[in-house]
Formats: sequence, structure tokens, C-alpha cells
Amino acid sequence: MPQPLLSVQGLKTQFNQPSEAIRAVDGISFDIAEGETFALVGESGCGKSISALSVLRLLPNNAQITAGKVIYRGLDLLRIAEKDMRDVRGARIAMIFQDPMTSLNPVMSIGEQIAEAVLMHKKMQSAEVKAKVINLLKQVRIPDVDQRYLEFPHQLSGGMRQRVMIAIALANEPDLLIADEPTTALDVTIQSQILQLLKDLQQQTGMSLWIITHDLGIVADIADRVAVMYAGQLLEVATRQHFFKQPAHPYSQRLFDAVPTLEKRNEALVTLTGAVPKLSQKFIGCRFAERCDFKINACIETNLVDWTSIDTDHKVRCIRVNDIDQTKQKGSVFTKPDIQSNQNGSLTVENLKVHFPIKKGLLKRTIGQVKAVDGVSFELLAGTTMALVGESGCGKTTLGKGLLQLLPITSGRIEYKDCDLSRLSENEFRPYRDVLQIIFQDPFSSMNPRMLVGDILEEGLRALKPTLDDETIRQQCDELLAKVGLSADVRLRYPHEFSGGQRQRLCIARALAVKPSIIICDEPTSALDVSVQAQVLNLLKDLQREEHLSYLFITHDLSVVSYLADTVAVMYLGRIVEYGSVDDVLNRPTHPYTKALIDAVPTWDESLKNNITRLPDNMPSPSNPPSGCHFHTRCEEVMPACRQSYPETTKLTGSHKVNCHLFKAE
Repeated sequence: MPQPLLSVQGLKTQFNQPSEAIRAVDGISFDIAEGETFALVGESGCGKSISALSVLRLLPNNAQITAGKVIYRGLDLLRIAEKDMRDVRGARIAMIFQDPMTSLNPVMSIGEQIAEAVLMHKKMQSAEVKAKVINLLKQVRIPDVDQRYLEFPHQLSGGMRQRVMIAIALANEPDLLIADEPTTALDVTIQSQILQLLKDLQQQTGMSLWIITHDLGIVADIADRVAVMYAGQLLEVATRQHFFKQPAHPYSQRLFDAVPTLEKRNEALVTLTGAVPKLSQKFIGCRFAERCDFKINACIETNLVDWTSIDTDHKVRCIRVNDIDQTKQKGSVFTKPDIQSNQNGSLTVENLKVHFPIKKGLLKRTIGQVKAVDGVSFELLAGTTMALVGESGCGKTTLGKGLLQLLPITSGRIEYKDCDLSRLSENEFRPYRDVLQIIFQDPFSSMNPRMLVGDILEEGLRALKPTLDDETIRQQCDELLAKVGLSADVRLRYPHEFSGGQRQRLCIARALAVKPSIIICDEPTSALDVSVQAQVLNLLKDLQREEHLSYLFITHDLSVVSYLADTVAVMYLGRIVEYGSVDDVLNRPTHPYTKALIDAVPTWDESLKNNITRLPDNMPSPSNPPSGCHFHTRCEEVMPACRQSYPETTKLTGSHKVNCHLFKAE
């Protein structure tokens, strides 16, 4: 049997704090073979990233590896000097970090940063270095390489920055590439491109790939073997086929049950009660027992839960694996709210435009316009959810902020209860701020880190409901916290003391404080684990039913759209190109752009894997959109008419309409 490229044996890593030691990685073992793709999955805080940082010896000062071996080509990386480790790190084993913007140096050009990685391990002439960097940029499929070579990170899109990170990692042709959440918060089309790029590079170079993620679709798309991690331990290791055909550990099964789909629309998503246990405690028995639906006394009392082999290349750490029913668990059934009896008003948007002037020169003359939102019309019916989907830069968030007058509107109508909100001054609009609220994408940056949670919740009430007394405000805030599943004692804590899911719940509570009718949800689940995402989606559905809320849900996650939305608007370069019910748009898409978005979603259902339409990563600038149909520069079905005129709106059915020259109005 051939030796693995990397063998991790009994690895233990702990963080030493004054009061306690946190055992983030507690005795994990796995192998990665030559040319293999190995996926490590699990919730945030379970130790996935720390495992990779331990292998590369990139831990912070208060962390130490207390036991184990990391064998790379017969060499124990934990026993060699730092000087020798530098020859391995970056050259033989490279890593792509989670956030490319914070990983790249903002004051160095792209070319300089890739050249730095090359020169770290090789001595080359400047001309050779530049040729090597240009070749790397081409290898990761970055267009206009001579121009990109001189640009800085802030001038690139998220997908381009991730490609630069891959180019840096590939600079010295490593044997193993570690990718830590390489597609988190990227559009589905860009995510598809990055995954395809990694697969193609792996085939070309023969390197091994270790991918860390919580997205099961990505695992199904790219992995050969899968390991599930929880509370510092591995709970299940299997081939991709075994794992997706028959996940054996109750934790793995619940991860699958928590994924939102169209079939689960009328039921609550299955969620995991509680949270990942504190890693400073001494564990006895199964670490997942507290949250497991199948636990018995032996699960808690057994001193060490050992591995059970289910099949060749499939093992699980569970004493009840042969007793557990493998059928999927269903959530409680939702009752659909009666929209007709809803007293809240609909929101009607007509030909809304938000343009930003481009100013240049000493006198700052206006030389052009960035047409971020360019003639958008839709109706958000009371008590329903409309999803707004599209790639980054298409104008989704600008539209949401324009509706709330957080950005100035160029023209158009926003009608709510027979009032045109777009014509109101700031003072006149103020009474409507309790009707229209927003949940921002990043809950941490949208809360003041110096304010207590109680003060953050009370702030909106005090501003918009000045007649309320202190006792009433406190009582209402306590009720809000209970409504979003948090206890009243969290009022005296700061935002940094909460998990991502809890912070998002706080942002939802803050939005609900003034009893709104309409909430704009801007990517509220984009960076959440699948289990935490399920909790937030259940909460939003419960609140909609109880409070008769309307949601404008901005997202690029089509699985969330299929579960939550009633209607879907697909946006491209400031305009809506397709609109209809969730069934119309997701099951019978007509616009080539909509089809490409749906095709790009990774899935583990082999029957759904068809010929994927891969969009080129060259979305035009909204400051200089193409003539005719804006999408024609990326469309595989382009016709001469597409370049000449923008297509009229064609009604396909009573609820389904599209702007595309492939369809003509009757």
C-alpha cells in the first residue's frame, strides 16, 4: 500500500489562557494521499482551521501543539527546526486563507505580492520572476494579465482576489494545497469558477488538496474523502460516495437535514439544539451527546467512544450507529399565513433609479454615471417574501438601501399605503422608518462594539418612539430577546461575546424593535454554518407568520431562496431580467443568466448534475454597461438583436416575466 503524502496522527492543539486551557484540536488522525482531495467539514468553532494551522505551525503565541505527529513524506513536521519548516511551508505545503482581502497586502501591487512568494524559495532574475508571475496569473485564468499585474487588491473583485491567493499558493508548485473556506461569501457563479479552477489545477499539477468548508454542496462537487469534525474531534471519515449515500453519525445526518430545499418549504428546518460545547471542559463519552436525539446513558457514561467500521473506507465514532434510523428527520409543519387578512400594506416600486456621479479633475466635473440601479420595478405583497438574487455588483444592496433612503434616489416611485416615499424629505420620511427596517449582511460590523446589547436594542425605540418610558422600553426589549430565542440577561453583554448566529438574532431583534411591516434582509445568512442558518431561517419564517411581516430577501444562495421566497427577481447590472414565483424561476428558468446561476449551484444529487453553463468572470462595469442587452457579452445564446436594443418585458404567464430577445411578446 503506498504511503500517504501527509499523515496526521493523534494531533492535539490547545490555547493557554490564564484561567483555562482550550483544547481546540483533541487527538485527530487522518491521511491525505497523493493527488487526493480531502474535505474537512463541521460547524464554526469545531477546530477545522486550527488543524490546518497546526500542520503548518502557524499558530498564535498562546497556542501550542501538545501531542501527535504530522508526517510529510516521512518527515515529522512537528519535530524539525523552524528554519527547515520554512522550506516546507509555502513551497511544499501551501495554504489559501479564508478572506483574501485581509490576506493580501493593500499597499503592494498584485504582481509584487506573487513575486514575493516566488522569491521566498527561489533565486531568479527580475525578468524571469515577472515571466513566472504572468504565467501564474494566466494559470488561474485572470484576464488582462499585464494590467492586473500592476493593480492593487482593492481594484479587484472578490473572485479575482481569490484567484490571486491561489496564484500565490501555487507559486512554488506545492505537493499539497490547503484551502480554508475558499468560496465563503462568494457569488454562486464565482464559487463555481473557483472550484472548477482548483479541480483543473489539480489535474494539471497532480497536487493534493485539503479543503475546509461547511458547504456540503462544495464537498460533493470536489472531494474524494470527507471527515466530519465536532468539538475538536473527528466523528466520521468516509469516501464521498459513502458519506452522501449514507451519512452514519447523527451529527452528519442533522447537517443534511438542516439544508434548506424547495421540498421543505412547508416545514421548519431541522436544527441542532444548544451549541458546540466549551472545549476547556473535560469530556466523558460522546461529545455530541448533549445535542443528539438518539443518546442513551451509555453515550454519556462510556469513557471513550471508539471508532466503528461501517464499510471499507467508512468509519464513525458512535456506539449506536447500527441502531439509528437512517431516514431523514422532518421539522414541524408550518401553517401558511393568510395574506388576504394581513393589514400591512404592499410596497410598489416603479422605474427606480439610483445613479452615482463620476467626478474627475480639479473642478470635480461630472463625466459619467454609475448606474447601480437602472429602472427597477416590482411589487412586494404584504406578508410575502421576495428574493432578490444576482452576482455581487449587480445593485442588490444599493436597491435595498435606496428603498430606505439610506442612499439618494435619482428617480422613480416607492409607494406604500398610497404615499410616494421617494418624494419625502428626510423629516417627512422619519415616521416611516419604523415601517421599513433592514438587517445588514455582517451583524458584527453593524453593531457598535462599545455598546451593551440592551443599549443597542433600546436605541431605535428611543429614537423613533420618544414617548415611551424607560420601563416600557426595557420590557419590550426583553420580549424581543425572548422572541429571537435569547434570554434577558444578554442585555449586559457586548456584541463580541456572541457567536455569529446569536449576533444575527440580535440584529433581527433590533429590526423588530419598532414593529416594522417590511424588513429588507441583506445576505443575513451568507457566512453562517448550515445548522445556524437553519435556526435563523426558521426564526424569520416564525416571525413572518406571527407578525405578518414582508421580506425583501437579498441573497445569492439559491437553496435559501427555494426554501424562504414566494417570488424571485433576478438582477443583472442594475436591472431585473427575470421575475416570477419561486416555482417559475427555479424550476422553469428562461433567461440565460438565471439558468447559469442555477447551474452553478453545487449539488450532491447526481441526477441533477447536468451540462453546467460556466459564466466568464468579466461582468461589465455599471459605469459603462454594454449596448443592447447588458448580458450579451457573457451569453452563449447571443443574437445580433441582443447587441442592438435592450429587450422588452415579455409576460410568459400571469406571474412570470422576462427581459430577453429569445422571447417575444405576443
